[in-house]
Amino acid sequence: MIELITSSFFSLPKEEQRKNQDSILPVKKVGDNYLFAVADGVGSYAGAKEASTIAINYLNQLQEDQLHNIDNIFNNIRNQIIELSDSISEFDKAATTLTFGIFNHNGLLIGHIGDCRLYVAENGKLRQKTKDHTSHQRLLDKKIYTKKELKEISGKNVINEAITKRFEMNYDTLFIPMSDIRRTDDNVVSFYIMSDGAHQYWEHRPRFSLNTISHTDSFSSSLRKRIEKNPTDDYSLVAVQFKIY
Repeated sequence: MIELITSSFFSLPKEEQRKNQDSILPVKKVGDNYLFAVADGVGSYAGAKEASTIAINYLNQLQEDQLHNIDNIFNNIRNQIIELSDSISEFDKAATTLTFGIFNHNGLLIGHIGDCRLYVAENGKLRQKTKDHTSHQRLLDKKIYTKKELKEISGKNVINEAITKRFEMNYDTLFIPMSDIRRTDDNVVSFYIMSDGAHQYWEHRPRFSLNTISHTDSFSSSLRKRIEKNPTDDYSLVAVQFKIY
């Protein structure tokens, strides 16, 4: 049996007068599954907010028997974005990233495209489970540069994959069985999805107290305060915590 203990989230624009290109799905129970997601509209193009909204709205209406067909989920979202681009000429380049988690008694199923990140809490730390679809990550994968060397090179936020009319998708699907998900002594597991506007502040200084890491509401509040001092992009977080019986 799985029980949702806490859920914390925020999604805010870089500036108050600016439209927030991010969209989120706070945790939602669908049958015996828990679904949660963050989508980040590619902000350099018109239709970014509309694209991220399409992605989240599609997830929000899924029935239990539709949850585990990741191919259909991504393809149907893309089809709706293509319809948007075809119907409104200025939205021809509309695009969004998307990262979502589906958690049940079997484990955690992840769908991912772009540069949002899903983390799992393990031993007082957050472990990144998704891989960024960015120019920097490609250079790391090819072992051309180290992480330290890449800090001095531009292109960190240049994404190579998104849901858009303009090109075919290359999304990731990852399943983490329940036996591989680290629990606390109280049989609690915690998951976090962040847009790049949030995780860049976490990765710059990836530490909070053990008590803060152990409580999603405390983590959410502390990270938001850190970001609000000088936001550089729209920023979103969905954090969820479950007890396993």
